[in-house]
Amino acid sequence: MKHLIQFALSRRFKNKVTILLHVLTITLMSAVFFADKIIVWILPHAQEQTIIYYPESLESTINDYIDENFRFERGYESKAINIIEQESIIIESEFALDPIVQLEIHTILTRLISEQWLNQLNDQAYAEIINNISPEINFVTLSENNLSQDKMNMSMFLITGIYFAMLSFSTMIANEVVYEKTSKVLSMILTSISTTEHFISKMIVAWLTVTIQTTMVVAEIVSIMMLRNLYDEGHGLLKILSRYKLIQTPALTFQSFIEHLDIDARLITILAISLLYMFVGIILVQIIMVCLSSFITSIEESSGLHAPVYIIFLVIYYIALALNSPLKLSQGLGYYFSMTPILSMLFMPMRLMLMRVSMYEILLGLLLNLISLVIFLYIGSKIYNLGILGGFSFRKYHLKSTKNDASSH
Repeated sequence: MKHLIQFALSRRFKNKVTILLHVLTITLMSAVFFADKIIVWILPHAQEQTIIYYPESLESTINDYIDENFRFERGYESKAINIIEQESIIIESEFALDPIVQLEIHTILTRLISEQWLNQLNDQAYAEIINNISPEINFVTLSENNLSQDKMNMSMFLITGIYFAMLSFSTMIANEVVYEKTSKVLSMILTSISTTEHFISKMIVAWLTVTIQTTMVVAEIVSIMMLRNLYDEGHGLLKILSRYKLIQTPALTFQSFIEHLDIDARLITILAISLLYMFVGIILVQIIMVCLSSFITSIEESSGLHAPVYIIFLVIYYIALALNSPLKLSQGLGYYFSMTPILSMLFMPMRLMLMRVSMYEILLGLLLNLISLVIFLYIGSKIYNLGILGGFSFRKYHLKSTKNDASSH
């Protein structure tokens, strides 16, 4: 079995497709980390401030107001955004504005007009009005959650990427089983080892592949990040991410961004437990896919099987997004799904990021997953043996049933 594993890994990594995959990964990651430069190259005016023209009557109100995204100039321009003062304030534009832009302009003008009116009052009246129209309101959350929004976004991005990457690797091993059957390689392999050993070798190869591929991709991403750090410490990238509200942390360098994230033992523990749940969950998926593939005798049948599997896991992912709130994950389906084998590889990490989960619940979920893994491995080896040696084929079954129907007529 050792030689079989070495041969499978050698065939997996020493080929043109793998090299092309990593070239593509490096290209995409470089595009992400240098996105601000690419945007400026494609759209030279994309990062410039939006000019808003206002009439002379609002000169004292706006009073050279400066904003990161907008610049106010006196006058009128038919192709630009114009402020028109009539009985009400009208924002005129040639095309419909984005709702977020509308909200930002509305907030700026409301604040400027209110401040101008309040500045005309004496200090006592000003304080009284402020206290009445802007009472002090504090939001208190009873359930404890120490993760910031940026931490949750980064963690969810990582978990989502790993989820879909692992799904693709699980179907890759299933395709390999079909290839070995159709090319008659499997019959030669089974002269030296049993079907159970072949089944276990497929599981080992799958996870060695995932580990090696993940390590290589992480190394490529870290290398590109270090290159960008040498260029400008990530200043341009973080600036554009902050401008488009993709990050909440006010950081201008990668170092300050990481410091603001405040990566602590709690976050590392959450990620470690999440990866463990995903690791066990994908093994279960892989066992199912390999067992089903053992009954397939052609590439056409294989593609017909994998498409529904992808759809099923996409549905699971969207259900997880729909239930991604503390209330829904602490009771009902969200709670039970976080304990259910396979489903828990998405729902438990979401629970861990949104709320504190008791150690009892974490251990219970892991125990259920491990029990399912033992059962799946035992039953899976029997099913795999039946599929490989039992001579059953979807195509043969279809032809046989067709002949039976024909003879009955």
